[in-house]
Amino acid sequence: MSAISAYAPRMLSDRTILVTGGSSGIGRELVRQYAAHGAKVMTIARREGELLKTIEGLDRQQVFVVPADIGSKQGRNAVATEAANIAPIDVVVHAAGVLGPRTVLAAYPENAWHEVLHVNLTSVHLLHQKLVPSLSPSATIIGLTSTVGRKGRGSWGMYAISKAGLENWLEVLADEWDGRVYSVNPGGTATPMRAEAMPEEEPTTIPTPTDIAPIFLRLAAAGVTEPSGSKFDARDFIDVDPWRPLASDHDAPAR
Repeated sequence: MSAISAYAPRMLSDRTILVTGGSSGIGRELVRQYAAHGAKVMTIARREGELLKTIEGLDRQQVFVVPADIGSKQGRNAVATEAANIAPIDVVVHAAGVLGPRTVLAAYPENAWHEVLHVNLTSVHLLHQKLVPSLSPSATIIGLTSTVGRKGRGSWGMYAISKAGLENWLEVLADEWDGRVYSVNPGGTATPMRAEAMPEEEPTTIPTPTDIAPIFLRLAAAGVTEPSGSKFDARDFIDVDPWRPLASDHDAPAR
């Protein structure tokens, strides 16, 4: 169990949370953290075996897995069906994503261009549409963005472009949605995707998914006061009590 569980471990006991990309990396850690803090959690990913590893040791009455490809209509329909069974959902965390090739735009493969855009942006939008009937009217939506989505960098290709698009999608949604919408940039984190992107990097030199969990815990709580549309860098909250007041630290305008 993470050290973060030392902070008021049942603070999310009244929350139902859906996490995509729960089969590895940050998504896997968030499923475990949310469950440790008392939430009912549904998690989605394509790899059922890895999803089952995520929930090992957790209460199966509290945590549910949906093996589904949210990039497909069939997969999104399956998620919507299961979501209706646990509705109303209080929080959705869009943690699923793919990296794609690290290469310059002039050499970027067309098929990868379409795939990465579809998974990282289009599927998020289409899944949101499917989930709306099962969401609480005040549901919180959290999108995992990226440093290269906030400022593009060479050789990050459609990953950077799709994450920039996700940032804008979250901005538009924040202007429309009655609940709260947040963008969280994890920063470089020791995950399988990071190892694929930066194979020369020593993973012990960067934060783990556990390290960056506090802001995700805070934003999932009932009565959170951070203004909708706020953007966060998860590294800013490493070792911070997730339940301490945060709103005064950010100057995003209230809706």
